[in-house]
Amino acid sequence: MTTAASFRVGDRVTVHSGQSGPQAIATVERFTHDKRCMVLSDGTEWRADGRRQWGFRGSFYKGPVVEPIAEGDEDHVSKRRGIGALRKFADGLTMDSPLSGEALRRILDAVDREKAAVAGDSVTGA
Repeated sequence: MTTAASFRVGDRVTVHSGQSGPQAIATVERFTHDKRCMVLSDGTEWRADGRRQWGFRGSFYKGPVVEPIAEGDEDHVSKRRGIGALRKFADGLTMDSPLSGEALRRILDAVDREKAAVAGDSVTGA
């Protein structure tokens, strides 16, 4: 269980959402309000136990949480951001895009190489 004592200034932490896992990696920069609140390197403020909780009409919504960084979190966040950037890039492509056909072919060739490398790994069992 994560408590206020779980975090120290300089610790690397992961912001998790309940449904989609690790969202961001940050560092604890400082504590405020007599160590009841911590401020992360991205400027967000959290309770010192890593929770955020909002009250609304007598019920509580439990939002994302901050946890100490775990193995695999950085890879997950990196993959998530890469997918988001590629989707945003592809969504903006039209025939009026300033990229040449040759540039798009180079991008597709890189994608094909990566897909072939993954397919080769699954065949060899690596």
